Amino acid sequence: MPEEQPHQRRLRFARIRRAKWLLRFVPRRARFHTYPLVGRFAAFARARNYLWSFRYPQIRPALYLGSVLTLIPLPVQLPGAFVLCLAFRANFMVMGGLQFLSNPATSVPLAIGTYKLGAMILNVTGISVTHPTITAPLDLDLFRSLPLTDADLLPESPAAQTGPEPASEVPDEKRKSWGDRIHDLFGDQMPPRGQPMMVQDWVRLLGHLFASFLIGATLAGLILGAVLDVLWRCLVLPAANLRASRKPVTALVTPHDNSPPPAL
Repeated sequence: MPEEQPHQRRLRFARIRRAKWLLRFVPRRARFHTYPLVGRFAAFARARNYLWSFRYPQIRPALYLGSVLTLIPLPVQLPGAFVLCLAFRANFMVMGGLQFLSNPATSVPLAIGTYKLGAMILNVTGISVTHPTITAPLDLDLFRSLPLTDADLLPESPAAQTGPEPASEVPDEKRKSWGDRIHDLFGDQMPPRGQPMMVQDWVRLLGHLFASFLIGATLAGLILGAVLDVLWRCLVLPAANLRASRKPVTALVTPHDNSPPPAL
């Protein structure tokens, strides 16, 4: 094997540093023991080569399952990713790295988005039960039977005719309390305003939340996994094949000696 030149050594170390910089947010094999809970199984995980393989059969399930798992609001996403990787022989570095998409800064928008997507699917399919709004008809005979007073017969003053000065317009969103916002978000699964929440109302609300989160996270995760899968096949795999084709062949081939044996 020919000796490596200094510029080739510098390029190789630069690629290694670049790879480590890109993989600093994923659970690598060398730092697997530092993670909570799953770090207890570091020796067990290091012996499974498919957990660290970047072959396409190990990358594809990691993209789809990792995208679905990161959108489900669970407190133990990294141990769940480790169990799924063992079950489907997937790459743990990719699936574990996708779990960091749901962090304290993005968990609230992701939870609201997945809930609304799942609730929309439940409403479209007719699975979700909504409470119809009941309005009482206006009884005009009641107003006709009311007696008129002297104040009603007196003409209105100019100030009363013009009306009070308009107050500063405040958006409805700023004047809404937290109870109003919660009722606007889950009003279809809650009793009308003023009525207490019964046991069956809580059960229906919790079931609706669980189904909405699960359906929304599954659908959005599959879409995200498909996008990442296309990007991996269109960008990463061609670049890896091109890099492999440019590597020089360093193996030494020993020619076979096909000369006839010497005559006795």
